[in-house]
Amino acid sequence: MHLISNIYLCFKVAGVEFDIARLEQYLSKEDLRQVLESILSKLLNNGFVAEQMLNTGLELKIEIYLNNCDYRSMHGQLAQIIAECCKCEEWRNRMANVQIASPLISLLEADDSSCYQTLRALGNLCYESPSNRKSIAANGATEKLISTVESHVAKRNSKMVQIALGCLLNFINDCDENQDLAVSDGIIAVLLDCIRLLNDIKVISGALALLTIIGIKGVKEVNTHDGGNVLLSLLCNYHYQDIEDSIIEAIIEFIEDDDFQKQLSGDDRINDVISRIEQIVDDEDSNEDVINNALTIVDHLLGDYDSMNLMFDNGKGKIVSILLRWLRDKRVNLKATACLGIGNIARSDDNCRKLIEFEIISNLLESVNPKQDSDKSPKLEVAALSAIKNLSVCSSIRPKLITGQTVSVISSKLFSIFSPATYKSLSILRLLATGNDIIAIELGSDMEILNRIIELCTVLEHDGVFSEAMRLLACIIKETQNKKIVDNITAAGGTVHLISMLSNKHAQLQNEGAIALLFISAVADENINESLHKDEIAKVITKIVQDNDVMAEVRCNMLSLIEILWKVDLHQSALKINNIAEVISCLCEHDSELIKSKAKSVAVNCHFDI
Repeated sequence: MHLISNIYLCFKVAGVEFDIARLEQYLSKEDLRQVLESILSKLLNNGFVAEQMLNTGLELKIEIYLNNCDYRSMHGQLAQIIAECCKCEEWRNRMANVQIASPLISLLEADDSSCYQTLRALGNLCYESPSNRKSIAANGATEKLISTVESHVAKRNSKMVQIALGCLLNFINDCDENQDLAVSDGIIAVLLDCIRLLNDIKVISGALALLTIIGIKGVKEVNTHDGGNVLLSLLCNYHYQDIEDSIIEAIIEFIEDDDFQKQLSGDDRINDVISRIEQIVDDEDSNEDVINNALTIVDHLLGDYDSMNLMFDNGKGKIVSILLRWLRDKRVNLKATACLGIGNIARSDDNCRKLIEFEIISNLLESVNPKQDSDKSPKLEVAALSAIKNLSVCSSIRPKLITGQTVSVISSKLFSIFSPATYKSLSILRLLATGNDIIAIELGSDMEILNRIIELCTVLEHDGVFSEAMRLLACIIKETQNKKIVDNITAAGGTVHLISMLSNKHAQLQNEGAIALLFISAVADENINESLHKDEIAKVITKIVQDNDVMAEVRCNMLSLIEILWKVDLHQSALKINNIAEVISCLCEHDSELIKSKAKSVAVNCHFDI
């Protein structure tokens, strides 16, 4: 009686008239149908009715009728009432406390009208409701929902597919468990069929939204079902221009996967895709997010070695003119993509030689150091430096990289507080100075630059920075072989870092440090020798030369260094303290013929009693 009266009062507020006496008695199916129709009418015509019914206990009555097979013919109406009520958050919370999930899920196999309302009900129940998502999943909804989509795709029933996809969207959104269930139950293949078989923008948008939410979890299935080519076809089809942002977002979700990238790069339409992206970028109506996402696709395609070579085509590919145009564009995001693209292309000497023909150095340097503050961007700066660095690896084009401002622009970035830019700058300067004593002398003669390089040798929180700083220091010494440069480095406190290179875990750094110290020792005067002694070169070199984990070539260079140091009384005394004669004696019996031969030579030249 209390339940009925509350319902009656609620409907009175909403202007609904019906016979309380009849509701208090057993209702025939026809009478119940009329009551449900009255409820639905008011729900559909007055948005406040659902809230007015909150305290009526209606959810308990719905639970009873839904679980009673005798009223199955009216279950569709009950599902519609649930759908309308659950637009309200409080109703979703109340419905979580009654057992309606199982009968609703069974209604998915009913006629289209009931199924449609059931999908709405389930979708609205799941909206921003973790508890309802969990309850519905526990009742086996995942497989049923996916099969519902699949069956209506087969019937080409776009309306039903659209509402089913909307239901699935609410069902898996922000719910990893349901996403996993959906993937394991085959949702990816079904979504791709929606795109392939139904020429309906709303359906395709729904399928793309689900693919984007599932993301990388479903990449294996996307690859298995040729999803890359499906998405590329969409992007290239102007019929779907209005949803290009959704298409691009879906592609981005999977593009970091190698197999997915191979699908994209292996497609004959790759140049069509690039042309389409160019049009998106040039379209004044494209919003910035869409443009940036489109540029991200270009970044990834050029990041893959195979697709990069396919697109570059020995300098004849369409991407070349696009990148050159973007490089000279005023927009920072286009410049950054162009620089990243050039850097990715410049991963082989042949490509570098082709790129340099396009006279891009001045544009790259301008991107490193824009004239206008508004054009400055850490991403652009590092992208441009990366491109210059990769070009610098090709020794045959280095002379063409060196313009009147190259060294000054790159050197200025040594003072950047942005570590990636500093690291790239150190690498570029080392590469440009290799085999070029003019550049090396310029760097070694500028005390401001030299002090900064030595300061960067202490930036231990960034491995790349301090390693590259030490390598550049060693390179300057090797390439200049200039006593004045050695004096500058010693005065600035650089010898301690060169000595520390001998203990580095990387053989290349160890060897570069040993070679630099060989030259320093060969020209050392009293001040330099005192600096080397203070930095305990004898102790360090005695320890390293015994380390069997150090390469034979490096150890031989250290033996040569010992031979030079032995001629200086200060170092000789230190080497004796560290029992160098005993160490050399052991190395004379070493398994490596290279080390054994060199040790014997040192023993003879230093007059060790072996």
